[in-house]
Amino acid sequence: MIRHIVWDWNGTVLGDSPALIAATIDAFRECGLPAVTRTDYQRRHVQPIPLFYERLAGRELSAAEQARLAECFRGAYAVHRETVTLTLDAVTALGRWTAAGRRQSLLSMYPHAELVPLVTAAGIAHCFARIDGSVGTDVAYKAPHLARHLAALELDPGEVLLVGDSVDDARAAAGCGVRCLVYHAGEDALHSREHFADLGVPLVGSLGEAVEVALYLS
Repeated sequence: MIRHIVWDWNGTVLGDSPALIAATIDAFRECGLPAVTRTDYQRRHVQPIPLFYERLAGRELSAAEQARLAECFRGAYAVHRETVTLTLDAVTALGRWTAAGRRQSLLSMYPHAELVPLVTAAGIAHCFARIDGSVGTDVAYKAPHLARHLAALELDPGEVLLVGDSVDDARAAAGCGVRCLVYHAGEDALHSREHFADLGVPLVGSLGEAVEVALYLS
């Protein structure tokens, strides 16, 4: 039985996938690098982000180029984020899980000091037993962060479900012994569906569907 859901933030609870894609496209254009399309982004998306940028550029990038891209991305994302809202059914899904008498938490690779105010401003901080963003520079992969998150909450991995939107989420779940559902936002998703074909994780089309599945997982 699933007693606890660990939710991802960007691209899952927060519907910012289009903003992330658009900001990357803008950053590559501003840096004078090869043009990036939405399809390019989805087909080549990978963690960590510096490797992803090199896949999009088609070559190895210098440290200076990586730094410039990161700077341009942050600026572009700040602009696009102004129109970002929670994923369409996020509030309903979170409320249904709480109403079922089960617990949930939020785990993100977004900087912790910036994450908490965003979640609070969205009016959903009270839904979560714990909110963890990234601290420091260890932001390549989610697995170690998930392990610490589970330990802090003293959770039995067998009773936990991670709901995220990325290959890294699926791999983190597998590495920590928890089950996973991937929310795939269709044409706005960060990954093409093919990226999940060999990972053995089910895909859902909404957060409500994720909760529906979670309620009946044994």
